[in-house]
Amino acid sequence: MPETDEIKTHMNEQANLLVKELEENPGAAMEVDPELADHMGAFEETAISAEEAEDASFDPFDPEDAEMEA
Repeated sequence: MPETDEIKTHMNEQANLLVKELEENPGAAMEVDPELADHMGAFEETAISAEEAEDASFDPFDPEDAEMEA
C-alpha cells in the first residue's frame, strides 16, 4: 500500500517521538506498532528474488538424456 504524504508525515512524526523517547531512556523496552516499525525500516526483506527462484527450480535431470544413456 503506497503511503500518502499525509500518512508519511504522521508516521515520521511518530517515529521522531519514539526516537526522542529512546534517546531520553536508553535501553528502555518500547512497544511499536508493526506499521510504524515497517515504516522505520525495522523489517529486513528476506524473500528470494525472482532470479533466485528460477535458479532453484532448475532440474538438471533431462528425461531425453536419460533415454539416450539407457
